[in-house]
Amino acid sequence: MSDIGRTNTTLNDEELIEIRVSDIANFFKRNRRAMFIGGFVGLILGALFAFSKSNEYNSQVTVMPEIQGKAGGLGGLGSLAGLAGINIDNLSAGSDAIRPDLYPNVIQTVPFALNLLEQPVFSKEFKKTQTLDAFLSQHNAGNWANWFSGLFSSGSSEKQELLDPKHTIGALVITKHQDERVKEIQSRVTAQYDKKSGIIALSATMPDPVVAATVAKRTLDYLTNYAIAYRTEKARQQVEFLNRQVAASKRRYQEAEVTLSSYRDRNRSLFLNTAKIEEQRIQAEFMLAQDLYNNLSKQLEMAKIKVQEETPIFKTLEPVKVPLKKSGPKRTMIMAGFAVVGVVLALCINVAKQLSKPYR
Repeated sequence: MSDIGRTNTTLNDEELIEIRVSDIANFFKRNRRAMFIGGFVGLILGALFAFSKSNEYNSQVTVMPEIQGKAGGLGGLGSLAGLAGINIDNLSAGSDAIRPDLYPNVIQTVPFALNLLEQPVFSKEFKKTQTLDAFLSQHNAGNWANWFSGLFSSGSSEKQELLDPKHTIGALVITKHQDERVKEIQSRVTAQYDKKSGIIALSATMPDPVVAATVAKRTLDYLTNYAIAYRTEKARQQVEFLNRQVAASKRRYQEAEVTLSSYRDRNRSLFLNTAKIEEQRIQAEFMLAQDLYNNLSKQLEMAKIKVQEETPIFKTLEPVKVPLKKSGPKRTMIMAGFAVVGVVLALCINVAKQLSKPYR
């Protein structure tokens, strides 16, 4: 009899936890009014939130940077340099260049953001040209959601002082306003590098289509100039040094030439050995200055070729375009998401109420 009792108890427990489809249907039917109210309230809140956000426009540009490694020579430039008597075999060594996979990190730096904020942009919204910083400030001031959130801020943005105004430690010092703008730029301007294809995609998202295209173009220009400056820095320093040396050797060569010509004019009819020795000394100085000037001139031409050889090439695959359609926000998706959350919250509240009632 005990076994039969345990069996009946087990069956009763299974019947208690059994949930039928009809039970679920009845549950939703009983709570359809709460679901409707929750969904409607969520839809209204979602609409308010979605339409408080301004339209966003995305502009992209894709480029293929030159991946520079150990070169085997300069090809045509080597032949032309050989005709001029210039040996550029030493220029074919591998270059210590920045890797393309580091380019996305470059545009996430503070100097890039500060440089971009100072660039002039023309906005379709305000019909005028101003700096990107001024455009973002004016646009955010006109957004009522940002204005409402600004009421709860400290309000100290008007009077901002640098922590180290005299730059005693030589570090980069920015204000709170600049820090906020830098973070906004870092979220709006991104880059992706595809290791397989070697293509870099630069993307700029702004609340104005013309500004978005301008920012994408300025980002490409900054990245190009940064890569060129990095790769050619040593070669350009060598060119500057050789330019100074060539100018000094040229003056020395010209002075020696004038001295030799003047001495020969003054001592044209003299046949003394002392005069000949002095002429040989002056002529030797002239030959030395001439050789030095010629050698430095050749090295200067080699350095200029080195700068040209080290300069990277960025091939634009997809140029910058002014977007015709907005990329966000997805207002329909936002409103639907708020409505679903409202329905779920309404059901949870009703379930909690039913569970809180005492059993009868």
